[in-house]
Amino acid sequence: MSFSDSSATFLLNEGSADSYTSRPSLDSDVSLEEERETAQHEVENQAQQQLERAKHKPVAFAVRTNVSYCGALDEECPVQGSAINFEAKDFLHIKEKYSNDWWIGRLVKEGGDVAFIPSPQRLEAVRLKQEQKARRSGNASGLGDPSKRRSPPPSLAKQKQKQAEHVPPYDVVPSMRPVVLVGPSLKGYEVTDMMQKALFDFLKHRFDGRISITRVTADLSLAKRSVLNNPGKRAIIERSATRSSIAEVQSEIERIFELAKALQLVVLDADTINHPAQLAKTSLAPIVVYVKVSSPKVLQRLIKSRGKSQVKHLNVQMMAADKLVQCPPELFDVILDENQLEDACEHLAEYLEVYWRATHHPLGGQPLPGLQNQQLLGERGGEHSPLEHDSLMQSDEAGETSRKPWAATSQRSSQPREDEYPDPYPELYQPHRHHNSGLHSANGHDSQDRLLQREAEQTHNDRNWQRTRPWAKDSY
Repeated sequence: MSFSDSSATFLLNEGSADSYTSRPSLDSDVSLEEERETAQHEVENQAQQQLERAKHKPVAFAVRTNVSYCGALDEECPVQGSAINFEAKDFLHIKEKYSNDWWIGRLVKEGGDVAFIPSPQRLEAVRLKQEQKARRSGNASGLGDPSKRRSPPPSLAKQKQKQAEHVPPYDVVPSMRPVVLVGPSLKGYEVTDMMQKALFDFLKHRFDGRISITRVTADLSLAKRSVLNNPGKRAIIERSATRSSIAEVQSEIERIFELAKALQLVVLDADTINHPAQLAKTSLAPIVVYVKVSSPKVLQRLIKSRGKSQVKHLNVQMMAADKLVQCPPELFDVILDENQLEDACEHLAEYLEVYWRATHHPLGGQPLPGLQNQQLLGERGGEHSPLEHDSLMQSDEAGETSRKPWAATSQRSSQPREDEYPDPYPELYQPHRHHNSGLHSANGHDSQDRLLQREAEQTHNDRNWQRTRPWAKDSY
């Protein structure tokens, strides 16, 4: 045998040996891949089961989002296709923690289903990854031309960095956003107090069994997140605050959060809140309802109709009303500018019914909690709350004459009704704006400028401090 033949034989034998010894490694790789897929499938099944169980669990807490997120683009979700989508300023109900990277909850909207929600750590990791990718693409595009690699001014760069550092992806808020009424002018004065009290009375009966109405005397505008989280600022506010201490405000905030855990509607009768900007930087995320009198002349006549005690503070009330009128509409969630009380009440009730359905997720076609009481009330023929009874049309011939204006209904709402409707919230809602004298009107369908006429002047002993002090222009 020649040398070339022996060399070829050796190489063939070596190749066949290599191919023989390489087969087990390929088989092992395939088996490892199958094991990984099996384990991943098992983990996904467990995650799906936990997702289903979470639907029956109560809401642990709620958050308001400061960023947007698209779950369809996130491939690391425990169950593919089950990650949530949300925009900035949306609200989420969190049911439980799944892992350090994922929560389980739902978007607060009607029909929103339970899904996986990225945790703050997960969102931060996604943000850093996106920044690194953008930085690499920016460097690659600017390598050819040095003139394109200009850095931003130091002050602007620091400002952007500071904003990015101090904006968390989520803010913890009450599980049910509290409802706060503002307008048409200042609380503590008769026109505003009686119009708001008529709405409180309506809500109390319309949402019976589903609502908590509570009075708040502390100055909630001091409950800014930056103040409550900063001991230095807290000490400064403590020295300057005359009506509310930070400890009192913090206690009220905690009480509101506790009320919201029951997933009932929470309505705040807040003494010191007269403008939406006062609550903008707090953690309450309220539903701000603006009770609006569109015409300044109408409001002026209403105030004058209340007597000399109110005319004395006419300018203060008109200035506060003008500040509310100048606010952009997006500062308010609901604007009640109807002339008739029944129309304004129905407007507010429709909004709150939608919000109720958004916050209560029905399971398996079951009725929403609290609606059974409303259905039972509807089955009782002729049994209605006084305000609802007033709004009923007695006949087609009645027409517009059967519609009660704010004034006529405020007369009845100002009278005690505990005998007919026992107060189900003796500790939460104690009426404090007493207007015992009767109101009268020339007919049953006066325009709004005839609102709140009465025979004798009223006084507000419990809020005399608010009427006697001058209204500071920069108090918002």
